[in-house]
Parts: sequence; structure tokens; C-alpha cells
Amino acid sequence: MKHSTLARLIVACAVVAAAVTPVAAQGADPKAELARLKPKDFPTQPIEFTVVYPAGGGMDVAARLLAKYVEKWSGDRIIVNNRTGGAGMVGHAYLATQAKPDGYTVGALANLVWGDAMLRAQGRWAYTDLEPIAYVNSDALIWVGPTEGPYKGMSVKDIVQAAKDKPGTIRIATVPGSMWEYLVDQIEANSGAKFLRVPFQGGGAGITALVGGNVDVAQGFYSEFRGHLEAGKVRPLAVASAARMDFLKDMPTFNETFGGSDYLWQVIRYAIVPKGTPADRKAYLAAAVQIAMKDPELVAEYEKTGAYFDPKLAGSKDLAHDLGEYAEREREFYRKTGRLK
Repeated sequence: MKHSTLARLIVACAVVAAAVTPVAAQGADPKAELARLKPKDFPTQPIEFTVVYPAGGGMDVAARLLAKYVEKWSGDRIIVNNRTGGAGMVGHAYLATQAKPDGYTVGALANLVWGDAMLRAQGRWAYTDLEPIAYVNSDALIWVGPTEGPYKGMSVKDIVQAAKDKPGTIRIATVPGSMWEYLVDQIEANSGAKFLRVPFQGGGAGITALVGGNVDVAQGFYSEFRGHLEAGKVRPLAVASAARMDFLKDMPTFNETFGGSDYLWQVIRYAIVPKGTPADRKAYLAAAVQIAMKDPELVAEYEKTGAYFDPKLAGSKDLAHDLGEYAEREREFYRKTGRLK
């Protein structure tokens, strides 16, 4: 996906158009449409948006922005709760096996849940136990380096070469069992480099560690390091996307740097409810999120974080099916790399 300004505006418009519910598409006032769909006995208490990663990370930022606009359009009270641990596994397992399917829990998830379901759940739950209600946005993984110390000013190619020349000396922040780890796997396998991996619960924590001098390279999303970038404390090294980002045009892609085509790692964010949630409550929650996603102010806020919108998912007429296609491609990656039999 080419991230030119024009392309981003076109896709943003697609998000607005695709999120419209059938009745809203006929010209109904969004708040009136929500009032029509609202079950008479729901909600009678705040609705929890569950985030499985720590506060301040990309998923947390996306969820809090979404909650703000769902509140704006629905008038309902939304609270964001960070249920962290196990690099997301604790929260994923909670949503799949413990959260009550009563409409008062909405998961603000990323596609990282697929890896947990396939590789770490041991058959106790599946990603299909979580029913998608709305696509939110996507974000490409970025490597970030220091502005001080022995590696300041080095390109991503220089850093990888240093990790090859002196194996195990360059500390890189990772999130175990996720794309953070898989990208490092690819780099090491193709270059002969060897990094010292330092595990964290999420990308934001790794960025903080980089600023504090506790790692030499971090991985994360633009929203997680933007403030540090503006303060001159970090610098972007490379992005795992198909093309350069229009807001960081001097940052190369991993593919152009290393002459590859498979360094493509993006997070897909979407909202879910636990399987078995009553149909009327699920429909109301889906409409509330979708109408919030139509708000041009929210679209603009997401774009400021560096997020973009996948045309296929933004225009999806069967989100569970389309997400499932992405998930099954990921399953095939695990099989090819020997992680899954």
C-alpha cells in the first residue's frame, strides 16, 4: 500500500463510507439510528473497552481515541481497562474464556491475538471465540534508534552489520511471540546478525527503555515514539511496510534496505465482543463503533498517530471472513517457519 497523502485521503474517505450502517446510509441521523438500535435495558452501566497491552502503547492510544468518539455519538459511558500480562496473552485469554458475553465488554484488539490463539492457547480457545464488530485501523512496525551513545547516527544497515560483527551485543526490544520477534527472526536469518533480545509487554515499553538507555534499538508504532522523536530523543530507522511513509519520507523500508519483499509487518486493530453476546447488544455496539469511525475528526486523529486504513477491511461487508483470511495467512507463516505443525 503506497502511503502517499492522496492515497491516505482516499482510503480515509473509504473508511467513512464503509462504516455506514444500512439505515444510516439512507440519510438517517447517526444519533437517531443509535437510539433506534439501542436495547431498552442496555446499557445500564459503563461499557469496558479492554486493551491487552500497557497504557501509552499504540493499541491503548487507538482504544482511548475510539472510546472518546463512541461516547460522543452514543452518550454511553466508556471506560478503558488495560488487562496486561504475558505480552497480551492474559487479556486475550480473559476475553475469550472469562469475559461475560453481556455487551459490557468490548475488546480493542490487534491481529497479535491470532498468534496467541494459534501458538500459545494450547487449544483452550480460538480467535473465532472473539466476534469482530468493527475494523479500526492499521499500523506498520518501525525500528527506532538512539540519538546518543555508540549507535547514534548509524543506519539500520549499519546496526545490522554491527550485530553480525559482534553477535549478541546490540540490545533490541521485542514482544515475545509476535511480529516484533518475527521481524528480528527475518533480519537475523537473512543477514547472519545476532541481537540480544530484551522482552517487553508492548512496543511502548520498549520505546521507553530506548530513551532510558536500557536497549539500543526499539520497535513500535509512530504514535508510541512521536513525542520522543519531536523531543530529539529517538530517530526512526526503517519501516516494515511496502512503501515509505509520507510523514517520515527519509525513513527507508526494510525491503529497500535489504533487497527483500517479505519484510511486511503491520498491526490490524479491530473491535470484538465475546462469543455469545446477545444479537441486539452486539448490533448496537457495532453501530456505535462504526458511526464513531465515520467521524472525520476521529479519522484525522488516527492519521496524526501514523495509522492508515486497509481498503479491504475498511470496505468489508463480512469483517469476520476478511479478517479470517489474514489470520489463515499468518497460520501458514507459522507452519512454514516450523512454529506450528
